[in-house]
Amino acid sequence: MSETYSQHLQQMDPHPWYAVRTFNCQEKKVSRFLTEKGCPHFIPMVYTKVQTSADEAPKRILVPAIHNLLFVQRLGSEKAMIQLLGECTTPVSVFRYPGDRGICEIPANDMVELRLMCDPEFHTPEYMTQTEAEAMVGKDVRVVAGPFKGSIGRLVRKNKQYYFLKSVVGLGVMVRISRWYCELV
Repeated sequence: MSETYSQHLQQMDPHPWYAVRTFNCQEKKVSRFLTEKGCPHFIPMVYTKVQTSADEAPKRILVPAIHNLLFVQRLGSEKAMIQLLGECTTPVSVFRYPGDRGICEIPANDMVELRLMCDPEFHTPEYMTQTEAEAMVGKDVRVVAGPFKGSIGRLVRKNKQYYFLKSVVGLGVMVRISRWYCELV
């Protein structure tokens, strides 16, 4: 990962994103549909080792970090995006706020942070549900140095090590960080 958060912010498309739930591990099928439609999307991925036969060495392949979850950038109106997702032959559901039924929009700068943190080449991020992320005790911080400089999240401690925790709709991501790289917000 050679680019920093501030470099990504300069290149960022200002359109918000939606968190989309699939069913029965169909996120790659939905990804193919969105690619055909020219719609930007993102699936958090991790490396895993798979052995296809007993006499072969295990291969490292990318697989979805959290099944049934992907993020889609809104390019047109909300109505147009809902119509586009409705055309998908694989059933999907867009995350909504509890109660008022409005669609949860993720600001573009939050998605830049999330995408950087989910980079499978970067210190193996840890994934969790948003409920688990919100249950972790920590202080709100801004990162002042390193590849996440400018990012705002929470500094948490786990197994005597410090982690930067960012949570967005339905997903929490933690990456190991030095506490000296953070300042209280």
